[in-house]
Amino acid sequence: MKKYLVFICLFLSILTAYPENKDFSRWSFAPEYGYNSFDGDIYTGKLQIVPSSFQQVTYGASLEYGLTPIWGFSLDFHHLPLTATNKTNTININTDLNTSDLNATVNITRLIFPQSKSKIYINGAIGLGYAVYTFNSASPSKGIDLKSGNAISIPFTLSLEYNLSRTLAFGAKGQYRPFNKDNLEGVSTLNFKGNSNDIVGSGTFFLRYKFTSGKKSHLRNVKMEVFSPDNGLILSKQNAVKLSKLDNEIAKLEGIVISQNKLIDSLNLYLANVSSTLNGVGVQDVRQVETNTPINKSGMTDEKQLKIQTVPLKSKESIEEIPAVYFDFNKTELDDKALVAISKIANRMKSDPSLCVEVKGYCDNLDNEKQNNQLSQRRSDRVKSELVNYWKIPYNRIVTNRIENLAESKLKVRPNRRCDIFFVKL
Repeated sequence: MKKYLVFICLFLSILTAYPENKDFSRWSFAPEYGYNSFDGDIYTGKLQIVPSSFQQVTYGASLEYGLTPIWGFSLDFHHLPLTATNKTNTININTDLNTSDLNATVNITRLIFPQSKSKIYINGAIGLGYAVYTFNSASPSKGIDLKSGNAISIPFTLSLEYNLSRTLAFGAKGQYRPFNKDNLEGVSTLNFKGNSNDIVGSGTFFLRYKFTSGKKSHLRNVKMEVFSPDNGLILSKQNAVKLSKLDNEIAKLEGIVISQNKLIDSLNLYLANVSSTLNGVGVQDVRQVETNTPINKSGMTDEKQLKIQTVPLKSKESIEEIPAVYFDFNKTELDDKALVAISKIANRMKSDPSLCVEVKGYCDNLDNEKQNNQLSQRRSDRVKSELVNYWKIPYNRIVTNRIENLAESKLKVRPNRRCDIFFVKL
């Protein structure tokens, strides 16, 4: 009895130590009912098909705890009344046996087919049992009949089970239970030397109830991929969620870009209207804005001939403080003088957040029209890039444009290779 209590304590400690997954329910209870057959030392006769011991009703119950959809533990109890009659010796056996077992269980179907969706399962179990039994035997033998006893058994179980629903399952079980004793009959004269130990077989039907399976999935109902999903599958699902979030963010950014483009289009239209109505609105270099402006010998326009209208300047600020941005022949790189000019543009825009600027690019009239267009645009884009990336001026305050070639002359003239700056106060 003490040994059996040790096994029960060990079973309970394993269940307590095993981490409980809150996503699944694990406990189930299965009462069962059927018949047993006793294989002892009673001789039934060679011509007797059904042994005389196969006549008693047996019943019991099983409490099971699932570790995974495949493996688990169970604690069983069975009442096994044993009766037999030896007509030759007129011996009547009547044993009342109660046994409890600790079993390791396995879902064989799930073990072989982890992802099976079938509702029918073959289960197996092997365990260690402890039995207590009493006798009420009748025999004319001169031997002293036994009164009670106890024994250890190793039960082997095979069952077929069908899931009726998430909560209930129905099945049939067969059990083969050898004992370590040869005296289950309770008649000492039948304990012959060298004879095999007693065995009890049983066949029962059972109804399994799966606790809390209505609220969450029971381990007996789930596939292995649900209980222990593939890490790659988990990552793919997580990435799918992240991609969905990124798509939402991209959609928001696209909306912002569309809004900014509309703002830029509005600004371009406004600047175009301003440029068409004002003669050189803004701050420029000391040159005429129009393409046919005469160039003096020094390569600069005559400042006295200019009629420049500007947005209001500060009292100490003059037109020369913000010159044009010049480029070398067929180049878009910024030299030191160009960087100084851009710094003045940036400082003025920072001092007055309401100012917007239009950058117009020019080039020599040497190449074809397409090349002129591209070079002029790249020069104005280069100035805008410097203002945005280095000086942190908001890009939506800057509009780039091109005027292609400044003069019809085929000469390489540095004043032709420039970007003019036009300020507009919104």
